[in-house]
Amino acid sequence: MLPDSGAVVPGWRDAAVIRFNEVIDERSGGSLDKLITLSPVPDELSVAWKRTVIEVRPKGGWREGAVYQLTLLPGIQDLRGNRLTQGRTVVFSTGGDIPATRISGTVLDWEQGRIAARALIQAVQLPDSLRYLGVADSVGEFVMGSMPPGRYVLLAGVDANNNRRLDFREPLDSLTVQLDSSVSHTFWAFKQDTLGPGLSRVAVADTVTLRLELTQVLPPEPPPSGSVSVLALPDSTPVTVAAVYRLAEYDSLTAAERASRGPGSDTAVTDTARAAAAADTAARPVAVARPRAPEVAGGQVADTTRARRAAADTSRAARLLRERPKLSNVLMVRLEQPLAPGGRYLVLTDLPNMLGVRGAGRQVIAVPERAR
Repeated sequence: MLPDSGAVVPGWRDAAVIRFNEVIDERSGGSLDKLITLSPVPDELSVAWKRTVIEVRPKGGWREGAVYQLTLLPGIQDLRGNRLTQGRTVVFSTGGDIPATRISGTVLDWEQGRIAARALIQAVQLPDSLRYLGVADSVGEFVMGSMPPGRYVLLAGVDANNNRRLDFREPLDSLTVQLDSSVSHTFWAFKQDTLGPGLSRVAVADTVTLRLELTQVLPPEPPPSGSVSVLALPDSTPVTVAAVYRLAEYDSLTAAERASRGPGSDTAVTDTARAAAAADTAARPVAVARPRAPEVAGGQVADTTRARRAAADTSRAARLLRERPKLSNVLMVRLEQPLAPGGRYLVLTDLPNMLGVRGAGRQVIAVPERAR
């Protein structure tokens, strides 16, 4: 790669050059510009394919006195289909020393209860709003280095539409830091909704329990007292709510109740998590290695290559995920008295979302003539 990694090149005007030992497929990854990042992020990036060379330059030119990070992500392939599985990063300066700073961490998709593989990390420098990009590896880990010391807003999450930004409704987490030498953090990504949760569905779980599905995941803490009300129709007679459980708590409770009643009792209560657990543990496709990837001339192996060493051992991420409950949009409401077969009930909710924004919901549930 040119400039060389670690080079200080005042007055640089040429394109940055990534050179390969094979002719590259210009349609790699859909388009080459999706596999190349430049930080600080320019308003527009020019990526030119020239058979065995890719030329990169920010439209408007290189900034004087800036430290640039040019990253080639995994996915580039040659005309025979051999795919580059390791990233490369070049760091160079257009004036001034290259700082020895480092931001590292892990990104978890809290809503899904899993690693956020290939998560996007944005470091926005204050007050200039210069934006630096990083991409996590297959176990959600990332390292970003050589950024100017200063104050940054860090955003990490799932770039579902692959537009190199974390948009509204994409799961993310954020942190404001003062970067002097190194910072490390674990990000728990979830959708940052500015509207409160509504009530999308109510079902009968058993003779004394209703299953509520909300339009958003709820905080892991117990719901506030009085946040769920049940009224018997048509007279709107209040029905006493004995307890409101998160789904995992309810499943643990009913499992303990079945165990205390002995064998043969597990048909009394439906295990509401069984289907979700089966889906969660479904086998994932195994990646097939291609014969031989094209090589990049020069450059450093990016920290994304740690994924190759860590892919067989995700125990650290698994331990992190166990530190917090998995988020859910389901509540189980246990009543003091059994539901009346053939009866109709109005369920009212007033619940906060993950940001503390409250939302109201209402649904009418008709109980079958013979309740489960």
